[in-house]
Amino acid sequence: MTRWLRMTALGALMPVLMMASFITIAAAPPELTGMWQGKLAVDAKTSLAIQFTFTKDAKGAYSAVLNSPDNPALKNAPATGVSWDGSTLKLQVPSLQGSYAGSLKGGAITGQWTQPGGNLPLVLAPYQKPVVTKTAAAQLNGAWMGELATTPSTKVMAQFRFKTDDKGVVTGTFSIPDQGMIDSPVTDIEFADGKLSLRLPQVRNTQYVGALANGQIAGTLKIQGAGIPPDGLPLSLKRGEYAPPVHALKFTAEQFAAISGKWQGKLELTAPDGQKRSLTMIMRFETNSAGQFVGFLDSPDQGGKGIAITEASLADDKLSAKVETIRGEYTGTLSGKTLTGQWKQGPGDLPLVLNRQ
Repeated sequence: MTRWLRMTALGALMPVLMMASFITIAAAPPELTGMWQGKLAVDAKTSLAIQFTFTKDAKGAYSAVLNSPDNPALKNAPATGVSWDGSTLKLQVPSLQGSYAGSLKGGAITGQWTQPGGNLPLVLAPYQKPVVTKTAAAQLNGAWMGELATTPSTKVMAQFRFKTDDKGVVTGTFSIPDQGMIDSPVTDIEFADGKLSLRLPQVRNTQYVGALANGQIAGTLKIQGAGIPPDGLPLSLKRGEYAPPVHALKFTAEQFAAISGKWQGKLELTAPDGQKRSLTMIMRFETNSAGQFVGFLDSPDQGGKGIAITEASLADDKLSAKVETIRGEYTGTLSGKTLTGQWKQGPGDLPLVLNRQ
């Protein structure tokens, strides 16, 4: 009798526990908040990384924005009509005339992206930050450099530096010293089985992909721009620190005394949309550790620093300074602590007054 009562009580308790578990699961649908990412196969050769970042307000309503790391033009496009019931997602992106609908299966949302002209499959999964193993990081850490042909007639040296911090996370920077880009941050570093992938957020979110073999990384900088091949620019890297060439300026001691120091001014520009913009321009004339006269151009508003002045002359208070790596030239008249002149770069020719600091 005692055994029968114990079994009866247990039999009555089990359905209650099962029902409680069912109620708990049904009341807590999977959380959508955060970033979900997937690959949209545009054609047989092209795919775009698509990221939806979801947020939820105090009333439980979701909103979202769409980004594509592969296409800088797709940045923070707002989504509307975001509907999520724990298993089905629906939303629209009016600026792209697009919509997405999908269902949760195995931790990912499997669905269709729709735009005028057709539908494309798109599977979204919670974004996982790339992790580089300790062994892989040891292969990558250090300085790498390579020659980058920005035009058929112009080549510059590019520099990557990688290191592992105290938490075991690999970080990196990208530089083009001859054009004043110094230690621009690198993100989304992935390196496994000799395959390297990363992004340069300050260079239009450009992607670099390469493969390590025989001590070199053969790769491509997938930058977009007029005159650049669709597949990007080849960039192969080898270990080493790039040392920019020294351009000694042929001033006499008297001429250098008149021009030495830091000169600063504002370059007034008009954007294609008609808006006015000013850029701080700095020219520096210094003596290096070898006692040579050298000069540099800085553009702090554009993050440019230490762009070498390759040639300069001063005669009858007329200064001429060329910056070959960016195809720029300044000509001005010196009067006390002021240089009044013109900055020429490409088709542009703008007035620029520099004052000695």
